Amino acid sequence: MEEETTKKFYVFLPWILTFTLFGALAVFSYYRGSHNPFVIEFIKDDLLSTMRIHLLEATEAEKNAVMAITDEESENFTVRARQAADAVESSRKKIEGIILQENHPQETAIFNKFNICWSQFRKLDETILALATQNTNLKAQKISSTQGAQEMERFEQSLNRLIHRNTSNNRCNKTVMLSYEALTAGLKIFSLHKPHIEEADDQEMDKIEQSIKTYDESARQALESLHNIANPSDSEDMKNAEAAYEQFMNLTGEILRLSRMNTNIKSAELSLGKKRLISSQCQEILASLQETVRAQRSKATR
Repeated sequence: MEEETTKKFYVFLPWILTFTLFGALAVFSYYRGSHNPFVIEFIKDDLLSTMRIHLLEATEAEKNAVMAITDEESENFTVRARQAADAVESSRKKIEGIILQENHPQETAIFNKFNICWSQFRKLDETILALATQNTNLKAQKISSTQGAQEMERFEQSLNRLIHRNTSNNRCNKTVMLSYEALTAGLKIFSLHKPHIEEADDQEMDKIEQSIKTYDESARQALESLHNIANPSDSEDMKNAEAAYEQFMNLTGEILRLSRMNTNIKSAELSLGKKRLISSQCQEILASLQETVRAQRSKATR
């Protein structure tokens, strides 16, 4: 009988050892894993530190996207800003699960405040980054300083040849006077590109555009009169002047369109104004939550 009992014991021994091992692992897991208060507080603290670092990275990358000179630079910084913001969101989701499970009233209240701030941050971030990558003010300035300047130079050179050919003994005829009139109006329009591109107020842009319209009417009237009285020897320069002016005004229309969108100015205003405030608020809330978590960890070690 005693021998049979011993045999049965050895048959069940592996099972007994297995269940004992699983039990020990369960207890070990409880004290060393997710149920250990000290470990939980440490994990939360680490997640909050990570969130604060990535939040700062997202803010800096967004500012760089706004300040970038080229589309490529702006797009590169935009990618970095979104990646950093996604990293914040990933950590936010992880800590959210822990905080909801623990249900500490103070931590929950602070975390809810952060969620509201974070939602505002992300919406504003996307608005700014979308504007920054368009770079319409920089594109308008580039067109003005390159193609626009080239066409205005061609216009000026053609009219200067007309002026030179029709000036004798320091006396000016009608051709010279009309040439100066057209050239002055064209140069006035060219000089208004920059203030329009840099202007943020729509009403001020309206005033600039009205001035451009007035100068354009003057230039076209002078060119038409010139065309009617031009000598055969002036015909080639007259054609070149008219073609250059027409192309210049087409470019001016595109410059005004891009300038009106004002994406660089709008993104800069949002980045340096509202976004900076919201970013600071989010950082302050995370710092407050981290202090609370560390206080909880301090209690857990006592």
